Amino acid sequence: MLLAAAFVIVLAVAWWYFAPTQLGGSTRYVITHGTSMEPRFHTGDLAIVRPADHYKVGEIAAYWSTMLHTVVLHRIIAVHGDHYVFKGDNNNFIDPIQPARAQLLGTLWLHLPRAGAFLDLLHGPAVAATLCAALGFVLLFGLGERRRRGRRSRKGAAGAGDARILPVNARAHAIAQRMNFGTVFIAAASAAAICLAVAVVAFTRPSHRASRDGTPYIQQVTFGYTAHVTPGPVYPTGKVSTGDPVFLRLIRDLNIQVHYQLTSHAQTSVTGTEEILLHVNGPSGWHRNLVLVPSTHFSGNSTDTAVPLSLTKVASFLVRISSLIGPVGLGGYDVAVEPVVHVAGTVADQPVETTFRPLLTFEIQSGELAFSGASASAASAPGPNAEASAAQPSYTASQSGAVGRAGTATNTLSVLGASIGIPTLRWLALLGLILSGLAAALSYVRRRAEPFQETTHIQSHYGHMIVPIVGGEDLGWPPVDVPNIKALVKLAESGQRLILHSRATDVDTYLVNDEGTVYRYQVRPSNVVWGEWSDTTTNPVKAAA
Repeated sequence: MLLAAAFVIVLAVAWWYFAPTQLGGSTRYVITHGTSMEPRFHTGDLAIVRPADHYKVGEIAAYWSTMLHTVVLHRIIAVHGDHYVFKGDNNNFIDPIQPARAQLLGTLWLHLPRAGAFLDLLHGPAVAATLCAALGFVLLFGLGERRRRGRRSRKGAAGAGDARILPVNARAHAIAQRMNFGTVFIAAASAAAICLAVAVVAFTRPSHRASRDGTPYIQQVTFGYTAHVTPGPVYPTGKVSTGDPVFLRLIRDLNIQVHYQLTSHAQTSVTGTEEILLHVNGPSGWHRNLVLVPSTHFSGNSTDTAVPLSLTKVASFLVRISSLIGPVGLGGYDVAVEPVVHVAGTVADQPVETTFRPLLTFEIQSGELAFSGASASAASAPGPNAEASAAQPSYTASQSGAVGRAGTATNTLSVLGASIGIPTLRWLALLGLILSGLAAALSYVRRRAEPFQETTHIQSHYGHMIVPIVGGEDLGWPPVDVPNIKALVKLAESGQRLILHSRATDVDTYLVNDEGTVYRYQVRPSNVVWGEWSDTTTNPVKAAA
């Protein structure tokens, strides 16, 4: 009864979630075509939609288009009263039809890639005819096999009177059948419990989450410097390049080059402004900001700026400041060149606006400019999804970011180190629950169709003591019932009697007449005692001899 109830529950759940509208259910199966929902949906995918109480902006839903006369699966981008505005993720236009609430068929519940193409294949005439032929063959074969089993069973019942001994492996085969049934049933029940637990976890979690389908871009500034001095022992060529030491006594002017570049694998169109600042920081926390190059406008993804820096003026300025706040000297001061780059435009046809403020920092130590390298400034405003990185003492600083439109992404769950989507997990859990329930039900039906026949085992063990009789058991007095066949066999052996056997309808009766007292044992269809044949008192081979 419990198995039957579980089977009914499984069928009810399957019907509730998967019954199509053509059969009275509420689930619709939509096979996608076209490119309007790429990259998430492709032609031949199967979308399973179910009606919802409320439809929200951002959800993927299906509606009936009165203009196209077909079902359209797009994303809701706005709600105007009782009408909904739809747009394909890959379209650059809004759907011309704004369906009303009554035209909506449901929101996306499950997405099965390429499953729609498989369903289309099943609809083909050749495949459908093949499946029908295979189903008819299975049904005819199953019915024929059941009829043959019924004839063999009746033939065996009619021929029970020849007191023949059945093959020795009959008992082993029956026990194997019982063990197979128990193993299959326990395995199916365990699988159903696991699938039920997985289904509870999957259906209590949201299937989708908010996300941004970002297109990455990178902003990069490369610094360099050059100077010209009188050739001598320190600078034999009279040229100073990036990476060379800079001595204040020999170099009066330093030319700093700032190269800005925005790169992305997608198409970009940006403009911007750049301003170069000089930060001067003292040992006591004093600082001063000076403008080296005022804000200038540029177009395109890159710009180059030459920054003249008079080291003589910087040293004089620091000496003056030091004389005012003490102590006198240049030690403990550091200087940083900061380009402030602000860009705006589009990346992958998506708006972008960001500010990048890297730093080229150096210290004044013993009359020398000691460069610390370039880094992304903490004051920079990278925008969403941006990350700052620097490799010191490199003269290059970079900052990454991404642009994209808001949307939804499939929520995932990590199982044994692997991530699986919640919609897929729901599908697998329900499918596993249905299959395990069917396996348990089929094993039970097969067990009932091929019962463990106790009469067969009685005949195989004690056939040499059994004599078939014709007619009923009207002896004139009530017989004495014994609990099992072993008790009846002991009575027969103690009195050296034979066991009389008769069959009426589906009841087998075994009798032993012991000096006027008749002892009886009856076998009914459900009167099977497992373990009854665990120990054998008589060897069938010896009995046949």
